[in-house]
Parts: sequence; structure tokens; C-alpha cells
Amino acid sequence: MKKITYRLIAIIAVLMLLTGLVACGKNKPVNPDDSTDVVVKVGFVYPKTGVLASFGEYTEEWTKYVIDQINQKGLTIDGKTAQISLITADSQSDPEVARQAAKKLIDDKNIDIMITSKTADTTVPVSEICERKGVVCLSVDTPDEAWAVKGHKYSFHAGFDISSELNCFMEAWDQISTNNRVGVMHPNDSEGSTMINTLPDYVEGKGYTAYDPGAYLPGQQNFTNIIRNLKTQKVEILAGVMTNADFETFYTQLKEDGYLENIKVITIAKTALFKKDIESLNVNGLCTEIWWDPSFPYVSSIDGSTSEQLKEQFTKLTGEEHASAAVGYDYANIEILYAVLNSAGSLDTNKLIAAAKNLDLDTVIGKVKYNDRNYSVQPLAEGQWIQKGDWTRVIISAGSVDGLKTTGTLEALK
Repeated sequence: MKKITYRLIAIIAVLMLLTGLVACGKNKPVNPDDSTDVVVKVGFVYPKTGVLASFGEYTEEWTKYVIDQINQKGLTIDGKTAQISLITADSQSDPEVARQAAKKLIDDKNIDIMITSKTADTTVPVSEICERKGVVCLSVDTPDEAWAVKGHKYSFHAGFDISSELNCFMEAWDQISTNNRVGVMHPNDSEGSTMINTLPDYVEGKGYTAYDPGAYLPGQQNFTNIIRNLKTQKVEILAGVMTNADFETFYTQLKEDGYLENIKVITIAKTALFKKDIESLNVNGLCTEIWWDPSFPYVSSIDGSTSEQLKEQFTKLTGEEHASAAVGYDYANIEILYAVLNSAGSLDTNKLIAAAKNLDLDTVIGKVKYNDRNYSVQPLAEGQWIQKGDWTRVIISAGSVDGLKTTGTLEALK
């Protein structure tokens, strides 16, 4: 009898403990994941460190902010409530590291979909891995032709094309008097190859003469031969694509040589995108393509915010007064992600591909609609960095951005 009583007391005690735990569970704060049926794991490879780190500054904070807005707005996958979880990886500004980072996100983290951005050194190798693994990849901001060197089934891209970029260049060059001789600076990589294979024919059809001084290796420390070649052709315009670090080395040597005094215009893609880089370079008058600006006449497909309002949100989040082109493109990448997931209503790869192929979305970087090569051509403008106390980027050509107002005209280098 005593054994039965002891067992009965023990059972009652266990039941009371379980009841208490359930009660405590009802009163504890609810984790968003607790009420979510599906968690969409989104992989994101971008350069947190390395020579392209300026491209990635505040990217993670801003991207998570936009995803938070989406999670609050709501998402349904296979008829169930879903939320997005962002899993990031650092490319270290190295294409091979970017490949390995993408592979680990797919193999080790079991991501459902990939996003990526910040130049061809990141987007191209990441999309290559996604093609190999059969994972849908959404990328932005790389020149379209540099991204589309290979065919894509699972990857989709939104960026500007080289013809729009070169048209912006020349709309600016036409504003001052030069001898129309252009030296083309290009590294030995995919973006450099796209530039040298496209720029000469394009500008020569507009009355300019382009000269190739030779390709250089990324990270090269001696530009003596290239500078000598530029001098033999008496170029007055420098154009092309270079990283900030490579341009700084080249510019210093150009100045030491004394030939800088003959240069009237420098329009180098990638180099002059960010204010902090310009402050470091301290080169007055550099021209730059403008992927996005708070003055662009586009609004968010998520909540209707204007580009200027997004800038204000970014400043409130980071404390940074200047919102670079990356702010708009990072935001648009999540707009695209949200639209594709919403349209597919599933994480099934074929449904995600179909949703991307049928995408027709007005975003903060303009309409995104992929062509038969899986890329969308985004509008582009041209600017110039002028130091008047603080550094200011004036818009010297509206380019292909309909409705954009210019705020200045090209000034020759001083």
C-alpha cells in the first residue's frame, strides 16, 4: 500500500510540474519563429573586408532592416506564414573566397535562396556556384555584360549595361573642350575585359578616339609603362574601371610623372562611388556613374517610400548623412527577393525560377524585368565629386533616368 501511495504522489508531482511548465510557456515572450510555420533561409555573400569593403559598409545592417520590414508585412509560403532569416558570408573581396563562401552557405547552412552584390568579383563567382548547385540566385549592381558572360538558368541579375554607362560618360565629356583622345584603364578581369571590348567602338562612333595602354593586374604596383603609353597618345581623358586601391596607386604615379597636368577629365567606374573613398583619395573633380541617388524619381514596392525617404531611414539607422548608390541597390535586392517569393508562394526551385522570369517590378532602382539572358537593365546617371568645403557629388548628366534633374555641369580637373 505504501508503494502505491508513493507512486501516486510521484505521478501527481510530475503532472503538477508539467502543468507549471506549460503555464510558464504561455506567459513567456513569444519568439517570432515560434509562431512562424516556415523560415526562409536566405544566403548573402558580399565583401565585408578587403579592397571592396567600402561597397559593403552598412550593407548587413541596412539589408536586415529591410528584411524586418518584410517580416512585419507578412509572407506566405505553401499556404503557411513565413519569415526571412538572413545568413551572411564574407567574400573578403576575393572571387575564390566568394565561391567557397557560397558553397558553404548551400552545403552547410542549407539555404533556400541566395542573394549577392558588390561588383563582378562577388556576383559572378557566387552565381557560378548557384548554377552548379541548382540554387536560385538574385544579384544586383554588377554591369550586366560582365555578369552575363556565361548562360544562367538559376541566376538573375539587375544592373546597368555598358552602353548606358558609356553614354553617361560622353554626355559629360561633351560639356568641356578636349582633344577627344581617351585612354582606357582596364584590369585583367571580367569587368576590365567588358570595358576594353566595348568602349573603343562605342566612343569612336561619337567622335572620340580611344587608346588601349594595356591591361594591368589587380593590385599592380607599377604603372610606369601604362603612363608612358598614355603620354605617347597625348590623351586628355582617362576612362575605364578600377578599384579604389588600384586607382590610388596609378593616380599617385601619374601625378609624380607630371602628366596629370595634361588630363582634363577622369571618369573611372567603381573608383569614385563612395564619399569616404573620395575623402581618402582627395582628388577634386573625379567623375562617377550614379547607380542610385536619393533624388531618383522612384519609390519602394514594399511600402511606397520615395528614394529621399529611404535616405532618411538609412541616416536614422546608421548616422551616416551620405547615402551611397549601394543603399538603393541593397534595398532593391530585397524588393526583388520579396516579389519573387510572393509570386512563387513556394520554395520549390522551378516555381522560384518561373516567378523570376515573369517579374515586372517597379523598384527604387527603376523597373526590374529580366530579359532572355536573365538580366535587367537599370537606368544610370553621371556625377562629379567637387570639394566646396565638404565633398559634394553633383549630377552632371541625367543619363537614362527619366525625370532626374541635373545639379551642375562638368568642371575640368584643376
